Amino acid sequence: MPHSRRTLLLLPVTLAACASTPPAPQEDGPPIAYRHLTQIRLDVARIDIEDRMPAPGPNDAGRDLRPTPAEAVRIMGQDRLAAFGTEHRARFSVTRAQIVRSRNQGGGGVFSSDPGERLLCQLTARVDILDGNDRRLGFAEASAERSRSIESTAAARRAGAESLLRQTMFDLNTEFEFQIRRALRPYLVDNAAAAPPAPVAREELPRT
Repeated sequence: MPHSRRTLLLLPVTLAACASTPPAPQEDGPPIAYRHLTQIRLDVARIDIEDRMPAPGPNDAGRDLRPTPAEAVRIMGQDRLAAFGTEHRARFSVTRAQIVRSRNQGGGGVFSSDPGERLLCQLTARVDILDGNDRRLGFAEASAERSRSIESTAAARRAGAESLLRQTMFDLNTEFEFQIRRALRPYLVDNAAAAPPAPVAREELPRT
């Protein structure tokens, strides 16, 4: 009898564990962000981040990623650029962002006849400096491209696309800053010359 009672007491716990939601899959590293890096300070009154982004194609392996390749490039623009001027504006746009999937040519080796797949990540970002009449005063454009071969499975495709996007974004971020400092030098604000932050307001507390 004691044994039967113990079985009945454990049964609800077992059923609850089976019905629980499985843990969400872990991402390949921390979220894509660039706030920890020194901002690129532009001598403009504001920075506009375009909402319009390239639509993914039918063979785009990055369309189901979070963030997608286009969203990752947009995050870079939001985090890296800062306005430190009184006139003109900068417009950041994502002109290309895709991870194209294609079939490899030839066999997959001694132990497999599956040729596998090839992923090609292509990213391009652009910054335009515009005056009050939307006339372009200058621009900078940066591109990055990487590829890799993977197995022909959904799990391998997603893991490969996530890793490839992170690696290509590292290249793009480096090239992005280089191209801005090369092509938009007259519109850069030196860190030492940047305006100091506004003082923090203080409120005197009544003495007790």
